[in-house]
Amino acid sequence: MKNILIIFIVFSCSLANAQFNKGTVFLKDSTELNGLIRIKTFGGIKFKTTKDSKSTFYDYKTITGFDTEDGKYRYIKYQDGFPPRLLKENIKGKISLYSNEVYNPGHTMPNGFAGGGMGMTFGGGSATIYFILVEGKLQRVGTRLKKKHLKILENCKSLTEKIKKKDFKKRDVYEIINYYNNSCD
Repeated sequence: MKNILIIFIVFSCSLANAQFNKGTVFLKDSTELNGLIRIKTFGGIKFKTTKDSKSTFYDYKTITGFDTEDGKYRYIKYQDGFPPRLLKENIKGKISLYSNEVYNPGHTMPNGFAGGGMGMTFGGGSATIYFILVEGKLQRVGTRLKKKHLKILENCKSLTEKIKKKDFKKRDVYEIINYYNNSCD
């Protein structure tokens, strides 16, 4: 119970201290709004023109994305019947690269192994999940490129050679897509 209370206090403080960052919001009607942006935990953003102004909520229904000091974020259609996903735009090009940071708190075993104590936590951590946009279709890559993704890149012989020689590893997603966009036709 004590651990749950501590986690709740830390989570509450982080929400209370969530800050607005300078940025630009891109409305679907091509209007741009400059001001302060805060990403909401469960979707959408809050936007206000000045520190003291009232905030307005926006989501995929009214905006295409936004830019902040932290990066460029866009709503990208992923699956039919589902709302677009808010993803960070890492590279814009022939193949565009997007990402999403995910956090796994891990698994707790109550009372540890011996039946005493408060428990043990295993796993956990954060990871970057990548997506590529090829010919208007978003594909989930994960944390590393797989054979099906490499087939998309096989028209670039110099890149496939670099991957075979292990100059690029399959987890070097950013570097591989950047190379493809800048060095391949």
